[in-house]
Amino acid sequence: MKKIYVVRHGRTYLNKYQRLQGWSDAPLTEEGIEGAHRMGKALKDQHFDLVASSDLKRAADTRKIIVSENDNWESTEMTQTADLRELFFGYYEAFHDTEGVAAAFKSTKYPRLVDAVKDGYTWQEIGDLFHAADPEGDAESGSEFESRLKRGIDYLVNHDESEQILLVGHACVIHCLACIYGGKHLRTDLPKHNEMTVLNVDDNGQVSLEEFGRPMY
Repeated sequence: MKKIYVVRHGRTYLNKYQRLQGWSDAPLTEEGIEGAHRMGKALKDQHFDLVASSDLKRAADTRKIIVSENDNWESTEMTQTADLRELFFGYYEAFHDTEGVAAAFKSTKYPRLVDAVKDGYTWQEIGDLFHAADPEGDAESGSEFESRLKRGIDYLVNHDESEQILLVGHACVIHCLACIYGGKHLRTDLPKHNEMTVLNVDDNGQVSLEEFGRPMY
């Protein structure tokens, strides 16, 4: 059975300033760099056949820092894919979280996107709301987001014979993956930078959620 261990990239400046950060990118903060090093140390005794990330810089940088903490990973294969990028907010990229959510939801009910998630909004609904509100029509729909993530996981599952896979991902991506692959009673908070989510892949290629949001340090 394959396992995909998913962790979130380190904290960035757009995270710090509470900005929507989809395909836009910001450097890791000092805290984010330190967190990536701590995650690397927490994973020091674990073997991985493949270490992956999205192609966004914050995820790729976090992946490289994690790998740098583990001398025995020098020969481990690395890969990245655009299919596992964060949700694309289109026109609302880098908007303050509160302003972007208010524009998409046409309401001031939710101070931050996580509050809408906590209230039961699905990623299908959230993506559709941003897409419908985007005056340029660039934001991803919910179905586009979910289909892309499934394609990204299929890429990892079928990439090679790797059985132990580490994936550096993004908050909305990780929560959406957990929902797609069986999170019926999922914690409604978004994953933190120090947590791990685990997906199982059976011999028939079927993916299921084993664990969501386990603190690593």
